[in-house]
Amino acid sequence: MVFVMNQLFNRSKAKLICYVLNFCFLIIHFFMIYIFTENNVTPMVQFNIFSIIFYVISLVIIYFGFFRFFVVSTYLEILLHMTLAIIYTGWDHGFQITLIGINSLAFFAEYLGRSIQDKYVPAAPLGILGMIFYIASFILTNKYGVVYPLTNQTSFILQLLWALVVFIILIACLQLFTLLSFHSERLLSIAATKDKLTNLPNRYHITKFENDYLSDDRWIALADIDDFKKINDTYGHNYGDYVLITLAELMQKNLSDCEICRWGGEEFLIIGKGHDTDIAYKILDAFRKSIEAYTFSNDGIDVNLTITIGLAAFKPDLSMTEWINTADKKLYAGKYGGKNQVVV
Repeated sequence: MVFVMNQLFNRSKAKLICYVLNFCFLIIHFFMIYIFTENNVTPMVQFNIFSIIFYVISLVIIYFGFFRFFVVSTYLEILLHMTLAIIYTGWDHGFQITLIGINSLAFFAEYLGRSIQDKYVPAAPLGILGMIFYIASFILTNKYGVVYPLTNQTSFILQLLWALVVFIILIACLQLFTLLSFHSERLLSIAATKDKLTNLPNRYHITKFENDYLSDDRWIALADIDDFKKINDTYGHNYGDYVLITLAELMQKNLSDCEICRWGGEEFLIIGKGHDTDIAYKILDAFRKSIEAYTFSNDGIDVNLTITIGLAAFKPDLSMTEWINTADKKLYAGKYGGKNQVVV
């Protein structure tokens, strides 16, 4: 899961998102200074001057990657700004809806922090704090009335502005969550059907798509490295991994018309096209001989090895499992018959 998340986000992407948000907030606060100045709401003019200074300083905070501090301080700045605006100017200008909209940013920030494995702030406590301020500001404005009444035109503009801002935030966050969820599921699905070591399809891939392979124009073979345990015991598991990776690459290169799958351990499943097992035998035996002649060389260690292969033709009455088991029986016949051979 961590690997998938790291593919979706990293610190540079998180920094870019923070810069964009910071820039948008700066523009909004410059506009708010104009609005409050025109309506003589002096305390809010002063607070917006503070907010602009805060977002200028935040550029440095973002630059050094203090994302958790940026998220918390930004959330608190918006919370205080909107609460004071409600208390001073009243409930009818749309400031309160931003207290709802910023929660989507808080949860998205938590997602980003988890994605890049950075320190993050749980969004739920921030959301609860926002709810408390929302209810408190509603009670205060209803109990004590409005300190600085705004004109109808200003109220109209502000309601449109905050509706637009909150809808953009919600749509953007929800769209990103949708895309990221879909992308995560797709990457996880791919990862589940891939062998991490060799990057070949794994056993799950074959069983998942087995109906695509059941055809009288197919043959199946199981290839196994002879005496692979000795390689691991003698040269170590890292060398054994190198052998598996290299063999997988050689299979993909030399058996390009076949589907290659790591079946498990040192076993590889090969699915080829064609109903003529004589041709399949010649292809596989030529590959077997090429492996016998190949020298595996890594970290100054040279190793020669052989493989044994069991080949099975398709039969209509066989399931995928039974078909593979037939190839497996041929493979073991080859093992007990001296190894380094293809058995049909």
